[in-house]
Amino acid sequence: MAQISADRVETLLNILYAIKAIDSEFPLQYAICLCEIARDEGCSLTDLSERTGLALSTVSRIVGALSNYRQSGEPYQFITLKMSEIERRKKHLFLTDDGRKALKSVVGKLKS
Repeated sequence: MAQISADRVETLLNILYAIKAIDSEFPLQYAICLCEIARDEGCSLTDLSERTGLALSTVSRIVGALSNYRQSGEPYQFITLKMSEIERRKKHLFLTDDGRKALKSVVGKLKS
């Protein structure tokens, strides 16, 4: 069996602790969605659902929590939704300044 690099494990732990620092109960699915939005700002809910393999209803709930609506607790306000000028039912997702700051704190834990 292949050896696991202690440095890689350390990097992963640093990233996980940085995510935990955002909120001690910040779900991994939220982090994945936030990173996917950062990777392709302007993507739609459907795009995000397809990329993450999560149901559209799940993505919609996650986007609500990452933006300004969360069923329980304070919303994170890490993303903003903008209506498409072409299709009124389509929403595009973008990072807010707080979202960029949160991601920078996590990415800063990566070793070069």
